[in-house]
Amino acid sequence: MEHTLVSAGDYLIESSGEHRFFEALLLTCVGVAIYDKISGVGGLCHILLPDSPGPESSWQPRSYASSCLALFVDDLLKSGAVHSRLEAVVAGGALGIPFSQYDLNLDIGGRICECVYRFLQAKAIPVRKSETGGCYGMKISLDTSNSHAKITPFFHPEDCAKQIIKPTPEKIRAAIINAKPIPQITIKLIRLLHGENYDMQEIAAEVSRDQVLSAKVISYCNSALISPHKKIDSITRATLILGEIRLLEIVISTSLQDFFEKQEGGYSLVRGGLFRHSLTVANLTKVIARKIPGQNVQAAYTAGLLHDIGKIVLDQYVAATRPMFYCSQREGVADLITVEQESFGTDHQKIGAELAVIWNLPENLGEAASLHHYPERAVINPELVHAVYIADLLASWFMAGVEIEKINTEKLAKRMGRIGFDVAVIPEIVGNVPWHEMMYI
Repeated sequence: MEHTLVSAGDYLIESSGEHRFFEALLLTCVGVAIYDKISGVGGLCHILLPDSPGPESSWQPRSYASSCLALFVDDLLKSGAVHSRLEAVVAGGALGIPFSQYDLNLDIGGRICECVYRFLQAKAIPVRKSETGGCYGMKISLDTSNSHAKITPFFHPEDCAKQIIKPTPEKIRAAIINAKPIPQITIKLIRLLHGENYDMQEIAAEVSRDQVLSAKVISYCNSALISPHKKIDSITRATLILGEIRLLEIVISTSLQDFFEKQEGGYSLVRGGLFRHSLTVANLTKVIARKIPGQNVQAAYTAGLLHDIGKIVLDQYVAATRPMFYCSQREGVADLITVEQESFGTDHQKIGAELAVIWNLPENLGEAASLHHYPERAVINPELVHAVYIADLLASWFMAGVEIEKINTEKLAKRMGRIGFDVAVIPEIVGNVPWHEMMYI
């Protein structure tokens, strides 16, 4: 059976009779499965926000409850479903733990749920099952072979029995020394991008010499979401069509995919979860940086992409006792850094700082990797580190369930104020991220 993860801000429909299994991983977001059992037509949508925050965000209507559901139902009917036979299952809209007054005030999940229930009632689509609100993440799934929709928690209580085995400092040190390095071509591209003095022809030639990377980049560039009308058959042509900066972002992200890619089992709650989380933070950081005067947007993208490099070292230890590690976060523990410190005697920020030095990364990237949970301690580029903190937090809300992550929101308003933001701008930030693109890289 084919398992397909439905991206945030998107929906998928099956009408061909194929046996497929759609899934959406939810915290703040809301998942809605709608199906017609008799015709065998059904689908699952993964909603990010209740409404579009403004006209500049209207280019991705599948992200918003106010527009997504109408499109979703219309496509179900076009695929052969009969309106009078439609049924729905709804899940998500949680707060997460720990939560603060700001989570309660924003209540993004609650407002999405209100929109969803209001729409379904207006369209006379009965809700057969629903689990919304609360504090914990969950998964909604739809088996298209029998129109069976199911809601399950990320972990069951009995999964929490296994105790964490704390590694010795010597083992942690050995893991840092033996950590696989970032690909040399990635380091070279990062330095060129930060220096803003590069020869794109030289970069294109460098990427073209790496046949595997070149093929991955060209394949991604030819996806329906990136270049739907113009065929790209070389790195040089990709530069002409996409532009230098966009292509560089794609190349750097693609070159790091194998570096982050791990089997499901450590920080990743799904295959590739650590990479997907990092890519989400990169895109969010870039959107935030555009609003901060004097920030290098490309440096912001890279800082977001590399902020969790320290997790590469700890991943093996999380994998050994992941359910207990995850459950520790559920039980009101302050945040991920606290859980790591208690479990391993160190955390991914401290290890990220060491790796940044070993790999000779630019200082601003090292600072973002080492202080993104405590941005007020940054001195090299505090605005950038605050941007990464906000992006990391938003990724944990809106791309929930792909990776173990929880950030304390108690200082959210103060930290946003440090770069001139108000919490009310969060929907605008989220609405300007190309969520649909991140499923294809």
